[in-house]
Amino acid sequence: YLERIAVEMRGKVRVVPVADVDYIVASGPYAELYVGDRRFLIREAMQVLEERLDPSQFLRIHRSVIVRIALVDTLHKGAGGDYEVQLRSGVRLRVSRSRREELERRMGVTG
Repeated sequence: YLERIAVEMRGKVRVVPVADVDYIVASGPYAELYVGDRRFLIREAMQVLEERLDPSQFLRIHRSVIVRIALVDTLHKGAGGDYEVQLRSGVRLRVSRSRREELERRMGVTG
């Protein structure tokens, strides 16, 4: 699995350790890596990232969101069957209905 992700910034290439990534959000043909309070933009498809990240560490919770499981603090049930996760940092991210069951299983909510 990926251990580092190369990020181009103003003509330089910076290496971001995957161990530092909190979550990833799709943004058109790009992916935004969130590392603490910093954000890095890479040109990579979510499908490719999902396949190359360690599934014991990361989970795709929405078509546009991959999250580090260890940082998930709370699963919020909203009106109309919508769900969100809240990370330890306070960030809230949407969970798609089709991925909620796997998230609950990984969090230990269901058997």
